[in-house]
Amino acid sequence: MRQKRFRNKVGESSLTLPFMVFVTLLSCFLQHAFDSFYLWITLFAVGLLTYGMMEWNSQCQLLRVRSRMVSVTLLAFVAVFPRLQVISWCWLPALCLLLLYFVAFKGYGQLKPQGWVFYSFLFASVASVIFPPILLLIPFMYFAFSHQLRVLSGKSVVASLLGIAFPYWTYGILCLTTKWTLTFHQRIWSVTLDFHLPDYGVVQSWQWTLFTMLAVLGLISIVHFVRTSYNDKIRTRQFFYTILALQFPILFIVAWYPEAASITLPMLLLNTSPFIAHYFVLARGRSVDFCFAVTLLALVVAAVFLAIGRGFPDTATFIASIAEWFRGILPDVSFGFWPW
Repeated sequence: MRQKRFRNKVGESSLTLPFMVFVTLLSCFLQHAFDSFYLWITLFAVGLLTYGMMEWNSQCQLLRVRSRMVSVTLLAFVAVFPRLQVISWCWLPALCLLLLYFVAFKGYGQLKPQGWVFYSFLFASVASVIFPPILLLIPFMYFAFSHQLRVLSGKSVVASLLGIAFPYWTYGILCLTTKWTLTFHQRIWSVTLDFHLPDYGVVQSWQWTLFTMLAVLGLISIVHFVRTSYNDKIRTRQFFYTILALQFPILFIVAWYPEAASITLPMLLLNTSPFIAHYFVLARGRSVDFCFAVTLLALVVAAVFLAIGRGFPDTATFIASIAEWFRGILPDVSFGFWPW
């Protein structure tokens, strides 16, 4: 019987996910002391993503062993990078991407997958209302749905077109029947269609660090998956190749719209997490153990560097923030700390 190494114990332990939830909450408290309304919104979104990825992994059997590493990978990066903890609505496209995968994989092997196809393209379209460049994913979705999931037919194509159009119809009707205007949407479309060279001077240091770590780990993990995919079931293999098909347009969007890194990097993190989890949980060899140790060390170093750059609160400020937080919520059960 093969002896399990530290990496395998961490990847397959049922305590890893609760531990990472605790670490993430502790990081949020030390960095922000829960004094930001946007932090609460982000925690809610990240909580939904964590639970959704856990269900996604369980129901679609992305990993051959019982493991929560797909969700743990997401939480590890959220815990290390404090700016990911307060970007609030920027997590919505990533949440739509997760729902897209979850619904699309449900249609695999179904005799009538038109409904699943409709909802998959619906979620992609909803995300594009928030961030229009996400429409670049749609041609790759057609390719993956046709060659990997094999759910495209004449009816499925019609269902996909209806799913793409429905959010824009709804948004247009709301603008016509209410006082909503198209000013905001016109502005973001004008920025999207302004084909200028990317200005990487606007990219912050933490965004460069996060992108570099995801790119390196993602490349190693994808190469490992391609080389060892024959060990997975055909069903699981098709799922991962579907995720891989969308990895390329997401990387292009990240590179071409650096000013929108707060939106695109969570999408890249979500899309890369299954490959990283697959690599660390299922790969064999001392080189993988070494890579796992180096990754943990890199995350710790990045966390310390970013914490020092932002500055942890001193003891007096820390205790005062705790007292102020409790003072704000205990007297009034109506949650008076909300801004409205």
